[in-house]
Amino acid sequence: MSYTLEEASSVLTVDLGKVKRNIERIRAHIGSNVDIMYTAKSNGYGHGLIEPTLYMRDHCGIHCFATGQLCEAVELRQAGVKDFILVMGGIPYSGIPSFVKNDFAATVYEDTIPRALNEEAALQGKKVRVHIKIDTGLRRFGVQAGEQLAHLIETLQALPHLEIDGVYTHLANGYSLDKSFTHQQMAEFEKALTQLKEAGIRPRLVHAANTAACVASPECYYDVVRVAALIFGYDISPGIKNRLGLEPSMRWTSRILNVLWAEEGENVSYYRFFVPKRRTKVAIIGFGMGDGYVRNLVTRDTAHNADVLIHGKRARLLDLNVDVAFADVTDIPDVKIGDTAVLVGQDGDEEITTMELGELGGTSNGHVCCAITSRPLRQYING
Repeated sequence: MSYTLEEASSVLTVDLGKVKRNIERIRAHIGSNVDIMYTAKSNGYGHGLIEPTLYMRDHCGIHCFATGQLCEAVELRQAGVKDFILVMGGIPYSGIPSFVKNDFAATVYEDTIPRALNEEAALQGKKVRVHIKIDTGLRRFGVQAGEQLAHLIETLQALPHLEIDGVYTHLANGYSLDKSFTHQQMAEFEKALTQLKEAGIRPRLVHAANTAACVASPECYYDVVRVAALIFGYDISPGIKNRLGLEPSMRWTSRILNVLWAEEGENVSYYRFFVPKRRTKVAIIGFGMGDGYVRNLVTRDTAHNADVLIHGKRARLLDLNVDVAFADVTDIPDVKIGDTAVLVGQDGDEEITTMELGELGGTSNGHVCCAITSRPLRQYING
Protein backbone atom coordinates (compact mmCIF):
# COMPACT_ATOMS: atom_id res chain seq x y z
CA MET A 1 0.00 0.00 0.00
CA SER A 2 1.55 3.27 -1.10
CA TYR A 3 -0.51 5.66 1.01
CA THR A 4 -0.62 6.26 4.74
CA LEU A 5 -3.19 5.86 7.46
CA GLU A 6 -3.67 9.61 7.49
CA GLU A 7 -4.37 9.67 3.76
CA ALA A 8 -6.85 6.76 3.65
CA SER A 9 -10.59 7.39 3.37
CA SER A 10 -11.37 4.02 4.95
CA VAL A 11 -9.28 1.70 7.08
CA LEU A 12 -9.61 -2.02 7.68
CA THR A 13 -7.92 -2.99 10.96
CA VAL A 14 -7.08 -6.66 11.53
CA ASP A 15 -6.32 -7.74 15.09
CA LEU A 16 -3.75 -10.53 14.76
CA GLY A 17 -3.93 -11.23 18.48
CA LYS A 18 -7.52 -12.32 17.96
CA VAL A 19 -6.41 -14.47 15.02
CA LYS A 20 -3.93 -16.25 17.27
CA ARG A 21 -6.52 -16.84 19.97
CA ASN A 22 -8.96 -18.16 17.37
CA ILE A 23 -6.37 -20.63 16.11
CA GLU A 24 -5.70 -21.80 19.66
CA ARG A 25 -9.43 -22.43 20.17
CA ILE A 26 -9.71 -24.27 16.85
CA ARG A 27 -6.74 -26.46 17.80
CA ALA A 28 -8.26 -27.26 21.18
CA HIS A 29 -11.48 -28.25 19.42
CA ILE A 30 -10.02 -30.53 16.72
CA GLY A 31 -7.46 -32.21 18.96
CA SER A 32 -3.76 -32.90 18.67
CA ASN A 33 -4.05 -35.58 15.97
CA VAL A 34 -5.42 -33.20 13.35
CA ASP A 35 -3.51 -30.29 11.83
CA ILE A 36 -4.75 -27.02 10.31
CA MET A 37 -4.40 -26.16 6.63
CA TYR A 38 -5.03 -22.44 6.26
CA THR A 39 -6.66 -21.65 2.92
CA ALA A 40 -5.24 -18.26 1.99
CA LYS A 41 -7.51 -17.12 -0.80
CA SER A 42 -9.42 -14.07 -2.04
CA ASN A 43 -7.12 -11.61 -0.28
CA GLY A 44 -7.49 -13.51 2.96
CA TYR A 45 -11.27 -13.01 2.90
CA GLY A 46 -10.60 -9.28 2.77
CA HIS A 47 -8.15 -9.36 5.68
CA GLY A 48 -5.11 -9.35 3.39
CA LEU A 49 -3.27 -12.27 1.81
CA ILE A 50 0.33 -11.80 2.93
CA GLU A 51 0.46 -10.32 6.43
CA PRO A 52 -1.98 -12.74 8.13
CA THR A 53 -0.32 -15.74 6.45
CA LEU A 54 3.14 -14.68 7.61
CA TYR A 55 1.80 -14.09 11.11
CA MET A 56 0.18 -17.54 11.23
CA ARG A 57 3.44 -19.11 10.10
CA ASP A 58 5.67 -17.18 12.50
CA HIS A 59 3.45 -16.96 15.58
CA CYS A 60 0.76 -19.64 15.33
CA GLY A 61 2.70 -22.70 14.15
CA ILE A 62 0.83 -23.12 10.86
CA HIS A 63 3.01 -24.53 8.08
CA CYS A 64 0.43 -26.07 5.78
CA PHE A 65 -1.29 -23.74 3.34
CA ALA A 66 -3.66 -23.81 0.39
CA THR A 67 -4.77 -21.21 -2.12
CA GLY A 68 -7.68 -20.97 -4.51
CA GLN A 69 -5.58 -19.90 -7.49
CA LEU A 70 -2.01 -20.11 -8.72
CA CYS A 71 -1.52 -16.33 -8.58
CA GLU A 72 -2.17 -16.35 -4.82
CA ALA A 73 0.37 -19.11 -4.27
CA VAL A 74 2.96 -17.14 -6.24
CA GLU A 75 2.32 -14.07 -4.07
CA LEU A 76 2.93 -16.13 -0.94
CA ARG A 77 6.19 -17.56 -2.32
CA GLN A 78 7.36 -14.09 -3.29
CA ALA A 79 6.61 -12.94 0.26
CA GLY A 80 8.89 -15.65 1.65
CA VAL A 81 6.46 -18.46 2.45
CA LYS A 82 8.56 -21.57 1.77
CA ASP A 83 6.12 -23.98 3.39
CA PHE A 84 3.79 -26.47 1.71
CA ILE A 85 1.20 -24.77 -0.53
CA LEU A 86 -1.59 -26.68 -2.27
CA VAL A 87 -3.27 -24.91 -5.18
CA MET A 88 -6.86 -26.07 -5.00
CA GLY A 89 -8.15 -24.56 -8.23
CA GLY A 90 -7.35 -25.35 -11.82
CA ILE A 91 -3.94 -24.44 -13.22
CA PRO A 92 -3.70 -22.42 -16.45
CA TYR A 93 -1.41 -24.11 -18.97
CA SER A 94 0.60 -20.90 -19.26
CA GLY A 95 1.36 -21.04 -15.54
CA ILE A 96 2.77 -24.58 -15.44
CA PRO A 97 6.47 -23.57 -15.67
CA SER A 98 6.02 -21.18 -12.72
CA PHE A 99 4.00 -23.81 -10.84
CA VAL A 100 6.79 -26.38 -11.09
CA LYS A 101 9.53 -23.84 -10.36
CA ASN A 102 7.80 -22.77 -7.13
CA ASP A 103 7.29 -26.33 -5.83
CA PHE A 104 3.55 -26.07 -5.33
CA ALA A 105 1.29 -29.09 -4.84
CA ALA A 106 -1.30 -29.53 -7.59
CA THR A 107 -4.92 -30.57 -7.42
CA VAL A 108 -5.48 -33.21 -10.12
CA TYR A 109 -8.80 -34.51 -11.43
CA GLU A 110 -8.17 -35.36 -15.12
CA ASP A 111 -5.16 -36.39 -17.21
CA THR A 112 -4.10 -33.41 -19.34
CA ILE A 113 -2.74 -31.13 -16.61
CA PRO A 114 -0.85 -34.00 -14.90
CA ARG A 115 0.83 -34.86 -18.19
CA ALA A 116 1.81 -31.24 -18.73
CA LEU A 117 3.13 -31.00 -15.16
CA ASN A 118 5.15 -34.17 -15.61
CA GLU A 119 6.68 -32.90 -18.84
CA GLU A 120 7.67 -29.57 -17.27
CA ALA A 121 8.99 -31.27 -14.12
CA ALA A 122 11.22 -33.44 -16.32
CA LEU A 123 12.60 -30.30 -17.98
CA GLN A 124 13.31 -28.71 -14.61
CA GLY A 125 14.62 -31.90 -13.01
CA LYS A 126 11.96 -31.88 -10.30
CA LYS A 127 9.08 -33.88 -8.88
CA VAL A 128 5.64 -32.33 -8.45
CA ARG A 129 3.42 -33.31 -5.56
CA VAL A 130 -0.22 -33.85 -6.49
CA HIS A 131 -3.42 -34.19 -4.47
CA ILE A 132 -6.17 -36.23 -6.09
CA LYS A 133 -9.53 -34.46 -5.88
CA ILE A 134 -12.49 -36.79 -5.34
CA ASP A 135 -15.86 -35.47 -6.48
CA THR A 136 -18.33 -36.77 -3.92
CA GLY A 137 -21.20 -34.44 -4.78
CA LEU A 138 -20.12 -30.81 -5.21
CA ARG A 139 -19.76 -31.35 -8.98
CA ARG A 140 -17.01 -28.82 -9.55
CA PHE A 141 -13.59 -30.48 -9.72
CA GLY A 142 -12.79 -34.11 -9.10
CA VAL A 143 -13.11 -37.71 -10.17
CA GLN A 144 -15.64 -40.14 -8.82
CA ALA A 145 -14.69 -43.41 -7.17
CA GLY A 146 -14.68 -46.32 -9.57
CA GLU A 147 -13.81 -46.08 -13.25
CA GLN A 148 -12.89 -42.37 -13.24
CA LEU A 149 -10.52 -42.73 -10.29
CA ALA A 150 -9.03 -45.92 -11.74
CA HIS A 151 -8.19 -44.09 -14.97
CA LEU A 152 -6.57 -41.21 -13.06
CA ILE A 153 -4.54 -43.60 -10.90
CA GLU A 154 -3.29 -45.36 -14.02
CA THR A 155 -2.35 -42.02 -15.56
CA LEU A 156 -0.51 -40.75 -12.48
CA GLN A 157 1.38 -44.00 -11.92
CA ALA A 158 2.77 -43.71 -15.46
CA LEU A 159 4.13 -40.20 -14.84
CA PRO A 160 7.50 -40.55 -13.04
CA HIS A 161 7.88 -36.87 -12.17
CA LEU A 162 4.64 -36.75 -10.16
CA GLU A 163 4.26 -37.86 -6.55
CA ILE A 164 0.81 -38.61 -5.11
CA ASP A 165 1.05 -36.66 -1.87
CA GLY A 166 -2.60 -36.30 -0.91
CA VAL A 167 -6.27 -36.95 -1.61
CA TYR A 168 -9.24 -34.82 -0.67
CA THR A 169 -12.85 -33.92 -1.27
CA HIS A 170 -14.99 -30.87 -0.62
CA LEU A 171 -18.30 -30.83 1.20
CA ALA A 172 -21.28 -29.23 -0.50
CA ASN A 173 -23.70 -29.03 2.42
CA GLY A 174 -21.62 -28.83 5.58
CA TYR A 175 -23.55 -25.73 6.60
CA SER A 176 -26.80 -27.62 7.18
CA LEU A 177 -28.09 -29.22 10.36
CA ASP A 178 -29.22 -32.09 8.17
CA LYS A 179 -26.02 -34.10 7.72
CA SER A 180 -27.48 -36.76 5.43
CA PHE A 181 -25.83 -35.41 2.27
CA THR A 182 -22.53 -34.83 4.10
CA HIS A 183 -22.56 -38.44 5.29
CA GLN A 184 -23.39 -39.57 1.75
CA GLN A 185 -20.36 -37.65 0.52
CA MET A 186 -18.14 -39.17 3.19
CA ALA A 187 -19.28 -42.66 2.21
CA GLU A 188 -18.24 -41.93 -1.38
CA PHE A 189 -14.92 -40.56 -0.15
CA GLU A 190 -14.28 -43.71 1.86
CA LYS A 191 -14.88 -45.77 -1.29
CA ALA A 192 -12.23 -43.71 -3.04
CA LEU A 193 -9.79 -44.13 -0.16
CA THR A 194 -10.30 -47.90 -0.25
CA GLN A 195 -9.71 -47.92 -4.01
CA LEU A 196 -6.46 -45.96 -3.56
CA LYS A 197 -5.30 -48.34 -0.84
CA GLU A 198 -6.03 -51.35 -3.03
CA ALA A 199 -3.91 -49.70 -5.73
CA GLY A 200 -1.04 -49.46 -3.26
CA ILE A 201 -1.40 -45.68 -2.77
CA ARG A 202 -1.20 -44.30 0.76
CA PRO A 203 -1.15 -40.50 0.54
CA ARG A 204 0.62 -38.43 3.18
CA LEU A 205 -2.35 -36.08 3.60
CA VAL A 206 -6.05 -36.98 3.52
CA HIS A 207 -8.48 -34.12 4.05
CA ALA A 208 -12.19 -33.36 3.75
CA ALA A 209 -13.38 -31.01 6.52
CA ASN A 210 -13.90 -27.37 5.57
CA THR A 211 -14.78 -24.52 7.95
CA ALA A 212 -18.29 -25.72 8.82
CA ALA A 213 -17.26 -29.36 9.19
CA CYS A 214 -14.24 -28.37 11.26
CA VAL A 215 -16.62 -27.03 13.90
CA ALA A 216 -19.65 -29.29 13.64
CA SER A 217 -18.62 -32.56 11.96
CA PRO A 218 -15.60 -34.25 13.56
CA GLU A 219 -16.53 -37.41 11.66
CA CYS A 220 -15.09 -35.62 8.61
CA TYR A 221 -11.63 -35.17 10.15
CA TYR A 222 -8.63 -36.91 8.62
CA ASP A 223 -5.08 -35.52 8.70
CA VAL A 224 -5.89 -31.83 8.32
CA VAL A 225 -8.90 -29.52 8.34
CA ARG A 226 -9.06 -26.76 5.73
CA VAL A 227 -10.17 -23.46 7.23
CA ALA A 228 -10.19 -19.88 6.00
CA ALA A 229 -12.75 -17.42 7.39
CA LEU A 230 -13.02 -19.46 10.60
CA ILE A 231 -9.55 -18.30 11.59
CA PHE A 232 -10.73 -14.70 11.37
CA GLY A 233 -13.64 -15.39 13.72
CA TYR A 234 -16.49 -16.28 11.38
CA ASP A 235 -18.23 -19.50 12.39
CA ILE A 236 -20.84 -20.44 9.79
CA SER A 237 -21.35 -23.98 11.08
CA PRO A 238 -24.86 -25.25 11.82
CA GLY A 239 -26.33 -25.46 15.29
CA ILE A 240 -24.90 -23.64 18.29
CA LYS A 241 -23.84 -20.11 17.38
CA ASN A 242 -20.09 -19.56 17.67
CA ARG A 243 -19.57 -22.58 19.89
CA LEU A 244 -15.78 -22.11 19.92
CA GLY A 245 -16.01 -18.53 21.21
CA LEU A 246 -14.14 -17.09 18.24
CA GLU A 247 -13.45 -13.35 17.99
CA PRO A 248 -14.12 -11.44 14.75
CA SER A 249 -10.77 -9.87 13.92
CA MET A 250 -11.83 -7.14 11.45
CA ARG A 251 -12.83 -3.53 12.12
CA TRP A 252 -13.64 -1.36 9.11
CA THR A 253 -13.95 2.39 9.60
CA SER A 254 -14.29 5.50 7.48
CA ARG A 255 -14.58 9.28 7.99
CA ILE A 256 -17.46 11.69 7.55
CA LEU A 257 -16.63 14.08 4.70
CA ASN A 258 -19.71 16.31 4.77
CA VAL A 259 -22.91 16.91 6.72
CA LEU A 260 -25.98 18.54 5.16
CA TRP A 261 -29.71 18.94 5.58
CA ALA A 262 -32.10 17.60 2.93
CA GLU A 263 -35.64 18.94 3.00
CA GLU A 264 -38.73 16.80 2.55
CA GLY A 265 -39.14 15.90 -1.14
CA GLU A 266 -35.64 17.01 -2.16
CA ASN A 267 -33.23 14.88 -4.17
CA VAL A 268 -30.33 13.04 -2.55
CA SER A 269 -27.75 11.30 -4.77
CA TYR A 270 -27.99 10.01 -8.35
CA TYR A 271 -31.33 9.19 -9.98
CA ARG A 272 -33.18 10.76 -7.02
CA PHE A 273 -32.28 7.55 -5.20
CA PHE A 274 -33.33 8.91 -1.81
CA VAL A 275 -36.15 11.42 -1.46
CA PRO A 276 -36.70 12.36 2.22
CA LYS A 277 -40.16 12.08 3.72
CA ARG A 278 -39.05 14.45 6.48
CA ARG A 279 -36.27 16.98 6.94
CA THR A 280 -33.23 14.73 7.14
CA LYS A 281 -29.66 15.30 8.27
CA VAL A 282 -27.36 13.41 5.93
CA ALA A 283 -23.73 12.42 6.53
CA ILE A 284 -21.54 11.80 3.48
CA ILE A 285 -18.99 9.08 4.37
CA GLY A 286 -15.76 8.19 2.56
CA PHE A 287 -16.47 4.64 1.39
CA GLY A 288 -18.49 3.15 -1.41
CA MET A 289 -18.79 0.42 -4.01
CA GLY A 290 -15.20 1.11 -5.06
CA ASP A 291 -14.12 -0.13 -1.64
CA GLY A 292 -16.12 -3.31 -2.04
CA TYR A 293 -19.12 -2.50 0.12
CA VAL A 294 -21.85 -4.82 -1.14
CA ARG A 295 -24.32 -2.81 -3.21
CA ASN A 296 -27.48 -4.70 -2.31
CA LEU A 297 -27.06 -3.67 1.33
CA VAL A 298 -28.41 -0.26 0.25
CA THR A 299 -31.75 -0.01 -1.57
CA ARG A 300 -34.46 2.58 -2.07
CA ASP A 301 -36.40 0.84 0.71
CA THR A 302 -34.37 2.24 3.60
CA ALA A 303 -36.18 0.04 6.12
CA HIS A 304 -34.13 -2.88 4.83
CA ASN A 305 -30.77 -1.12 4.49
CA ALA A 306 -27.59 -1.68 6.47
CA ASP A 307 -26.41 0.65 9.21
CA VAL A 308 -23.11 2.20 10.15
CA LEU A 309 -22.17 3.24 13.67
CA ILE A 310 -21.57 6.90 14.47
CA HIS A 311 -21.02 8.06 18.07
CA GLY A 312 -22.00 4.54 19.16
CA LYS A 313 -25.42 4.77 17.50
CA ARG A 314 -26.82 3.13 14.38
CA ALA A 315 -27.20 5.35 11.32
CA ARG A 316 -29.20 3.96 8.40
CA LEU A 317 -27.54 4.05 4.98
CA LEU A 318 -29.52 5.92 2.32
CA ASP A 319 -27.44 5.39 -0.83
CA LEU A 320 -24.08 4.10 -2.01
CA ASN A 321 -21.95 5.62 -4.76
CA VAL A 322 -18.56 4.40 -5.99
CA ASP A 323 -16.63 6.65 -3.59
CA VAL A 324 -19.07 7.75 -0.89
CA ALA A 325 -22.06 6.59 1.10
CA PHE A 326 -25.00 8.56 2.53
CA ALA A 327 -26.31 7.96 6.06
CA ASP A 328 -29.24 9.35 8.03
CA VAL A 329 -27.88 11.07 11.17
CA THR A 330 -30.96 13.14 11.97
CA ASP A 331 -31.30 11.62 15.43
CA ILE A 332 -27.60 11.53 16.30
CA PRO A 333 -26.43 14.76 17.95
CA ASP A 334 -23.28 16.70 17.09
CA VAL A 335 -22.25 14.76 13.97
CA LYS A 336 -19.52 16.67 12.15
CA ILE A 337 -16.93 16.39 9.41
CA GLY A 338 -14.03 14.17 10.50
CA ASP A 339 -16.08 11.93 12.79
CA THR A 340 -15.56 8.16 12.51
CA ALA A 341 -18.15 5.85 10.99
CA VAL A 342 -17.81 2.14 11.80
CA LEU A 343 -18.86 -0.10 8.92
CA VAL A 344 -17.83 -3.37 10.60
CA GLY A 345 -16.95 -3.69 14.25
CA GLN A 346 -17.90 -2.31 17.64
CA ASP A 347 -18.58 1.24 18.75
CA GLY A 348 -19.76 1.58 22.32
CA ASP A 349 -22.48 -0.97 23.05
CA GLU A 350 -23.35 -1.47 19.38
CA GLU A 351 -21.68 -3.83 16.93
CA ILE A 352 -22.03 -4.54 13.22
CA THR A 353 -20.65 -7.86 12.00
CA THR A 354 -20.03 -9.20 8.52
CA MET A 355 -22.34 -12.06 9.47
CA GLU A 356 -25.13 -9.51 10.07
CA LEU A 357 -24.42 -7.81 6.76
CA GLY A 358 -24.44 -11.11 4.91
CA GLU A 359 -27.84 -12.05 6.31
CA LEU A 360 -29.26 -8.58 5.64
CA GLY A 361 -28.00 -8.57 2.06
CA GLY A 362 -29.30 -12.04 1.26
CA THR A 363 -25.75 -13.24 0.68
CA SER A 364 -22.94 -14.77 2.72
CA ASN A 365 -20.39 -13.57 5.21
CA GLY A 366 -17.76 -14.76 2.75
CA HIS A 367 -19.15 -12.52 0.02
CA VAL A 368 -19.17 -9.48 2.30
CA CYS A 369 -15.53 -10.08 3.28
CA CYS A 370 -14.17 -11.12 -0.12
CA ALA A 371 -15.83 -8.20 -1.87
CA ILE A 372 -13.67 -5.66 0.00
CA THR A 373 -11.22 -4.26 -2.51
CA SER A 374 -7.58 -3.26 -2.06
CA ARG A 375 -8.50 0.44 -1.67
CA PRO A 376 -9.24 0.44 2.07
CA LEU A 377 -5.91 0.62 3.86
CA ARG A 378 -5.13 -2.48 5.91
CA GLN A 379 -3.44 -2.05 9.25
CA TYR A 380 -2.43 -4.89 11.54
CA ILE A 381 -2.41 -4.76 15.32
CA ASN A 382 -1.75 -7.34 18.02
CA GLY A 383 -4.37 -6.75 20.64
